[in-house]
Amino acid sequence: MESNALSCIYFAPLQESTDFVYRRAHAHHFGGIDKYFSPYLLIQKDGGLKKSHLRDTSPENCTGYVLVPQIMAGNSADFLFLAKHLTDLGYEEINWNLGCPYPMVTGKGLGSGLLPQPAKIREILESSLPQLGCKLSVKLRAGLVSREEILQVIPVLNDFPLSEVIIHPRIAKQLYSGSPDWELFAQVAVMLKHKLVYNGDLLTIEDLNTAQERFKSINTWMIGRGMLKNPFLAAEIKGVQLPGKGERIATLERFHEEIYSSYAAMLSGQSHLITRMTKFWEYFCFLFPNPHKAFKRVKKSINVAKYEIAIQENFLQLKDED
Repeated sequence: MESNALSCIYFAPLQESTDFVYRRAHAHHFGGIDKYFSPYLLIQKDGGLKKSHLRDTSPENCTGYVLVPQIMAGNSADFLFLAKHLTDLGYEEINWNLGCPYPMVTGKGLGSGLLPQPAKIREILESSLPQLGCKLSVKLRAGLVSREEILQVIPVLNDFPLSEVIIHPRIAKQLYSGSPDWELFAQVAVMLKHKLVYNGDLLTIEDLNTAQERFKSINTWMIGRGMLKNPFLAAEIKGVQLPGKGERIATLERFHEEIYSSYAAMLSGQSHLITRMTKFWEYFCFLFPNPHKAFKRVKKSINVAKYEIAIQENFLQLKDED
């Protein structure tokens, strides 16, 4: 295993997965992350913010690590409303989401839905940046339906004082299928005047080593699903010597317990709690010798008692693995 001690590692935001409960527990038990990014804040139809979004970026819930809140806005009024809310809370950097690929978002001209409209992106930045009281980074995909779209957006981004640009080199229509377009990323790296961060399919330390070998000028990497599947990954990348198997399992048990007890105290009703923990296990199960079986045990749990039995069985299976 190569040491990547000089790498800077960001934890990508994933809706319903990397909320403040998860981020706090991950920072506490694993570390290795230089910046965590929150799932996006979005103005609701009533002109306000969801209580869950307010809770997720409340500074009292986000201590012990560096957080960059992410916003989703399709016009300068929404952009500035969200930015002011966050700077009033004391945040010194925010991230603009131009990458969400899901049709329910892009159909509203948000996330990747803005990428075919470079003139609108320019208009929002021109109107908003002079009034912004913090640094701004941008996260985007290669395009909505065509990789040509990012080639029209990069010259726009170059005209503004952004702190960094994070690129996932897939178009939105791909979601997470197919492979990232490394040739396109290399092309964009030459065009872009800002610090560039790579995001996409960094699931293992081997994946990161391969990407580093290809893109020698990049030293900052954003990882999402790979970190959810292996929360030790950032520490491994940083060259931290991991403990033996017994202590690794004990750390995973403590990590799970912190998340489980936090949600139990926060959510109302067993059904809500089990649903939330089932979402957690969609990724956490990959740490177990038979991920499908581990997840199936959790998914079949109809109440807290059955869930806790399923968890005991999963961890016993992990401890018994050769």
